[in-house]
Amino acid sequence: MRFTIPSLLCIFCLFLPAWSQGNAFDRALAQVGLTRDAARFNPIDLQLYGGGEFRLPFFDSVHLDPWRVPFTAGVLRTSSLQDAAKVANLISTASLRLSEGTRRTLISDPTDPISRRVEGLAQPLRRAVEAVYRAANQPLPSGALWLKEIDSVPIEVQKPVALLLLTMVEARRWRDLAFREAFEAGNAEAVYDMLCQPPATGDDMQSIFNATYWRLMRAVNLKALFAGAHDLMLVTERVAAELAKLPERNRFRVDIPTPWGIVALHDSRPDTWSRNGYLLIVDTGGNDTYLGLGGNTSAEHCITVLIDLRGDDRYLQEASLASQAVRDFSDRRRRKAVPCIGGAVLGYAFVVDLEGSDQYRALSLTQGAGAYGVGALIDGAGNDHYECYTSGQGSADWGIGLLVDRGGDDSYHCFSLAQGYGGTKGYGQLVDVSGNDIYLAEDTVLDFPSPQTDQHNVSMAQGAGNGRRADYTDGHSLAGGIGVLVDGAGNDRYTCGVFGQGVGYWYGLGMLLDGGGNDEYEGVWYVQGASAHFAVGVLEDAGGDDRYVATMNMAQGAGHDFSLGWLIDLAGNDGYRAPNLSLGGGNANGIGIFWDAAGDDRYEVAPSITLGRSSIGAPGTLRERALCLGLFCDTGGNDSYPDALSFARDNRLWTQPGASQPPMKRESGAGIDCEEPLKSEDL
Repeated sequence: MRFTIPSLLCIFCLFLPAWSQGNAFDRALAQVGLTRDAARFNPIDLQLYGGGEFRLPFFDSVHLDPWRVPFTAGVLRTSSLQDAAKVANLISTASLRLSEGTRRTLISDPTDPISRRVEGLAQPLRRAVEAVYRAANQPLPSGALWLKEIDSVPIEVQKPVALLLLTMVEARRWRDLAFREAFEAGNAEAVYDMLCQPPATGDDMQSIFNATYWRLMRAVNLKALFAGAHDLMLVTERVAAELAKLPERNRFRVDIPTPWGIVALHDSRPDTWSRNGYLLIVDTGGNDTYLGLGGNTSAEHCITVLIDLRGDDRYLQEASLASQAVRDFSDRRRRKAVPCIGGAVLGYAFVVDLEGSDQYRALSLTQGAGAYGVGALIDGAGNDHYECYTSGQGSADWGIGLLVDRGGDDSYHCFSLAQGYGGTKGYGQLVDVSGNDIYLAEDTVLDFPSPQTDQHNVSMAQGAGNGRRADYTDGHSLAGGIGVLVDGAGNDRYTCGVFGQGVGYWYGLGMLLDGGGNDEYEGVWYVQGASAHFAVGVLEDAGGDDRYVATMNMAQGAGHDFSLGWLIDLAGNDGYRAPNLSLGGGNANGIGIFWDAAGDDRYEVAPSITLGRSSIGAPGTLRERALCLGLFCDTGGNDSYPDALSFARDNRLWTQPGASQPPMKRESGAGIDCEEPLKSEDL
């Protein structure tokens, strides 16, 4: 038989070892008989274990296809940083990710007719106030002193303010449509009161599932709610930018009562603002103090916008917080929420502060939070300090909560359910564009002790998606939402307790996406790209020499109980100190994937379920048939591994047996260290 050179090459290729074909992930998976198409959850297996109502298609897109995660994370990080300059786009994206969105500006700007109307008005502010009264079905008071004071406001201020007020009239229609079927006769304020109850802990969390809440979930029209929010934010940002161009020397001061709240227009002299039902505040400068403002104060007071153009300002829930931290506030656990500083309940609440080093301090439903509402806090510049207790700093349940900081060295402090948190049908996002920032989820004062370890708090922060698991109580589980923290640049530090730093629980999706800088990540259990019980957790760091420390369990690319966990570090010389079930660890049919793409890295970990290993741990059950996978991949640099784990070395391919005794057939664990340029879009 005669062989040609091409035929010999074909025969040779048939006998190439598996490690030489495909990219690094393909070669690692081939060692355990898997491909990327096979290394994923089987929907048939998932349906055997129940689930949660209101599961999001966006969640399914990454849960059912783990290999979409690196590209999806990169796109979300990049687009979020771009849209930080136009927060209406963030609202649009959030609504689409919740499967409740419309692209309002796809064809044209929906607010253009209002803009043209304002240009044609001879007395724009007076006419806009009249429109608010008409929309509220109330007559305009005749002879009021403020009617004359309106004329003292410069026309270059009147026009943008009129545009915003007329947009509020339209937004109110959207909001009322959203709750038309949800409110029973006369119960709107009772619903508001229910949503502002003190934060629940332990078994108390089950008490939220009552008939009123059930009706609200079933009947609210989130599409209408989000449409109004988008348009209102579109105009709010436009008006703030236009007013910021005006000279600070303008002098005016007028407070206009309306049926929906006061319209207050003040010049650059310093003010102390007390809690009141404000529809709109425009303050052009000065070092101001805002007490309990920027939130919905009732179901009727469903729209509020606060624009501060300049100055080092203080935004406090109450005056006593000027001199004490939230952690030292003695009544913090029992207090009903006072929505403020972009805290939206049954409506819209926006705060825009364009310049200055500001302080934000409040308890709950604050600093960009939504509870059946859309709340946003936008800070344009300065070294700012943010403190909240729970449900803040980009947090949402049945709504959208956004905190956007566009620059400066900032510090963020919370206890729980914050810093990019999404509960059921909620999209919570914190976007910090640049600066050396500190993110701290309190873990010394133990107000929310974790079931995993009562020496640490349940953080559910720094990119956390969380659902209501009720398979062991009343059976009415609710799928989690989407929580995202995006930091664009700077040397940042992240600290939390249990559940944080890109974590998901019960059909929730949590993502921490850091764009660059030498960062530090410290957490305890279920942290740094980890997840539990049918969820997804992702941590992506795009560059810098980073340090990752987790102390107890489930971290750094770890999935538990049909969950997916990813840790992705794209560049830099990094150090990892890892616990059990980490660095590509799968447990109870979870999938954990770790990928460090480049740099000279150091791994510190004791012998355990780590570096590409898995454990099902339930012999004699249907779980034996479902995949459990731990996958480790380092694709560049001169890396160091523990001496005790001799199988893991530079430029080596390895597998590990399942950790069950004896190992199960569907327990798969593999790792690879190689020198291969590999990008997220290659997966």
